[in-house]
Amino acid sequence: MLRDICQLEKRLCEPQADDALADIRRQHRVIQGLWQFKKLNVSGTGNKPNTQVITLYKRFDNKTKRFSQRYQTAWQALHILDPDGSWSTRLKELKDIDIHGPGKDLDNTCSSNSCYELSWIWLVPRVTSESNNPEAGMCEEEFNDHMRVEWAKARARVMRWNEELLLVQEEMRQVLEYHKWKAAWWCTQGALRTHNDATILSGVSGYAHKQAAISLRLATQCAYYWLPQLKNKGITPSWAAEYVDLANSSHSHSHIGQHDGALDSENTTTGIEDDIDLDSDEEEHSEIDDEDDFSDVDNDE
Repeated sequence: MLRDICQLEKRLCEPQADDALADIRRQHRVIQGLWQFKKLNVSGTGNKPNTQVITLYKRFDNKTKRFSQRYQTAWQALHILDPDGSWSTRLKELKDIDIHGPGKDLDNTCSSNSCYELSWIWLVPRVTSESNNPEAGMCEEEFNDHMRVEWAKARARVMRWNEELLLVQEEMRQVLEYHKWKAAWWCTQGALRTHNDATILSGVSGYAHKQAAISLRLATQCAYYWLPQLKNKGITPSWAAEYVDLANSSHSHSHIGQHDGALDSENTTTGIEDDIDLDSDEEEHSEIDDEDDFSDVDNDE
């Protein structure tokens, strides 16, 4: 007799838990729509409309809490009557942090869309009902439509983030190609200037090659910072083969300073800035020398 009563109680509590969970999901969809309406239509219109929306929100929130208590009561009864039953694969203990979603809540500033995890209450398989209740069928169809919308949004975000990942890798490649092109450009500039003094031509050529070395060093430094991060994510870009020694060596900063031994691993940026300052000083002195040469020519004439 007692076993039959327990079986009847179990048969009553499982649908009660399913109904309470469905009510929680419905109430939270309403709350999300309410917050969206407040954000788009009410915010900034004055205290009275905002107060009305907040009062309405509290009303729905109180209903959600009541449904949550009803679910917890049914779950605890099932946990006592049949702890290892088939229901345990679907229904879990409901906590306050589980009541959110299906998408990211508008007032949730702790996580972004990329870090948001869907609550288990939206993933519970629904038991096929034997009753022909049209209202229940309409609620079920509404829930399915809402979840399809959320799935479409999540899929669009994934596709956009995958595209962004490809764009970032392409931007990295273009930066490296630009530095290599700039180095080759500087090497060609040394031979463009003509002058009777071989010392000046030697200085111009040395300056051009020094700028080319700085460009190559910048490319190496970028690869040094990027490759470990890409390797941690399991990404191997197309340009990684050119800098494979940087990715595998623990003394990669020695490669960064191969054209200028004065660069230190902790002060690479400072060293480059010093090089640029020195280059500007050398350029000024070179211009002064050119002016002196032309003045000498004028005096001779």
